[in-house]
Amino acid sequence: MLFPMILLAQTETEDVVYLKNGGVLRGEIIEMHENGYLKIEVTGRNIFVVMMDEVENISSSKISDQSHSTEPGYMNRTGFDVLHSSASSTLRFTMVNGYRFNSHFSAGIGFGITPYNDPLTLVPVFIDIKMRFLKANSSPYLFLKTGYNFSVHHDENVELQEHKGGFLINPGVGLHFIRDSGVGFYFQAGYNIDNSYYEFEGWWPQTVENDISYRRLSVGMGLSF
Repeated sequence: MLFPMILLAQTETEDVVYLKNGGVLRGEIIEMHENGYLKIEVTGRNIFVVMMDEVENISSSKISDQSHSTEPGYMNRTGFDVLHSSASSTLRFTMVNGYRFNSHFSAGIGFGITPYNDPLTLVPVFIDIKMRFLKANSSPYLFLKTGYNFSVHHDENVELQEHKGGFLINPGVGLHFIRDSGVGFYFQAGYNIDNSYYEFEGWWPQTVENDISYRRLSVGMGLSF
């Protein structure tokens, strides 16, 4: 799913009109008459009409990103992941606040909620590390989430003597698009491991212990700021 989108992100082009007076117009030519005039739509949806005898040359080039990804500063990613196994699927909501150091590397602290509900809901708190491949607004990337899941007793019909969370690890790959406004969106996929533990009193005077490791494929999307 991600590879065709990566190819698309890398092959966007724009029309470039070079004028005899030294001016350059970049955008999309929407109308052209060989011995008359042309119309070109530039950034901001402005349309210029140029007489053909004023044109020196017309070419096409890859769109040059206004690379918001190169600007260091605060970043936020908010979205959700579907954690899927052959038995069931769980929706996890996450938010990451952190710092973008350069066009390739960012890191932050994230938290979320994972309602497994059997009988625990997990609240992950994790470090999020992201490495982008390209110095551009559209780029594939690698990511790693690692941290700890806190446990919440969700199902009050099940009486527990003790419960606790465990470590979380979620590596994967994704594709990130940043718009001219600086707001972006992302798609990603990976492999997620969540751990938790609980114990309860059995039918006989004994304690039943459950040490659970959820191992699931993760597919997610969200917005970035």
